[in-house]
Amino acid sequence: MLAMWVPELPFQLACSRDGALRDRPLAFLSAEQPRTPSLWFVNRLGRAEGLVPGMPMDQALRTARGLRVLDPSPQVWWEAQAELGTFLQAWTPQGQLLRLGEALVELQGTQRLFGPLADTAERMRRELAARNGWESHGGLSLSATAAQLAAHGERHLERVAEGAEAAFLAPQPLRRLPDLAPRLQERFRRLGLRAFGDLQPVPLPVLAELTNPKLAPDLRARVRGEDRPRLPLLTERPGHARHGWRLQPPRLPEEVGLAVRCLDRLWSDPRHPRTLVLRWWDVDGEPHAWRAGPEDLTSPPLVLARRIQQAFLAGATRRLLVREVELRLAWGLGRERALFEDPRNAKLDRLEPALARLRRRFPDQAVLPGWVGRGGHLETA
Repeated sequence: MLAMWVPELPFQLACSRDGALRDRPLAFLSAEQPRTPSLWFVNRLGRAEGLVPGMPMDQALRTARGLRVLDPSPQVWWEAQAELGTFLQAWTPQGQLLRLGEALVELQGTQRLFGPLADTAERMRRELAARNGWESHGGLSLSATAAQLAAHGERHLERVAEGAEAAFLAPQPLRRLPDLAPRLQERFRRLGLRAFGDLQPVPLPVLAELTNPKLAPDLRARVRGEDRPRLPLLTERPGHARHGWRLQPPRLPEEVGLAVRCLDRLWSDPRHPRTLVLRWWDVDGEPHAWRAGPEDLTSPPLVLARRIQQAFLAGATRRLLVREVELRLAWGLGRERALFEDPRNAKLDRLEPALARLRRRFPDQAVLPGWVGRGGHLETA
């Protein structure tokens, strides 16, 4: 798979609009409104002169004489991230947009269309520069973690050969591991585990005691370069998941064990469903769909799974065999997520694991956060 990184995408966008900003320290003003204005993002040249995010603007202007402080434009950055996703869809259907200016795409299977993978990755990088004017770096590896770290190297395109993932990752500091919780970083530091190579020989039972029995296998695979995630479709929005089920051979509607399968999906993800859409196709190719209402989404998983089964049987009235079933879910405590979340919402997000445990313990009762009003609507008062 290929990891693409557009370094400092917000600054590249600003420089494309105003050429006078190139080759000088830049920073964006914090979107918050504190008593003293402070910096939010700082580019590479600014960091080289001692600027850091959160520094008061008056101090930053004294530190770097040539500094230009820009107003933030989140909507422009968000549209640029969406444009990056559209660009990648022309090369592969599978991929995932990560942080701003970062993406992970699957290139396996595209050789017949575009040729060798390394040549395809280089062509993508050059075309992105020609079309949008964005300078990008790429990392090519079977391991998602190795590809991401390779993309953040100095070379425009770095390839990690098959079998060399562990050796490539070994000298990397653990703080570069994507999404590693700060408390785990501090725990590893106290134990003298500072690089990927220090963690690679740790047995799985010991790693489970240091972290979490559920997180340990995934963490072990990532530090060893053995992670091979199956990427979703690029057309999927963040926070959404689509689970297709192709029936071989096609079956009668009453023979489809949909309730059990849906219950497994509802319990396998610790988050609370926000939307749920069921689609199915019969052998004639005719599509059918059912959308869960707010009262359905706030029902206990056992009740919701039964309702999905009943809606499916009620809609599949024709005596035809069912060929394909698709369950499309969106997650997140019954609320939409904004680009810039209120810090107070972090407390609500920390409730998700506790709510998941309660839903499994009381599967026949509705377990909802206290800020959700009756009928699943948000209380605005």
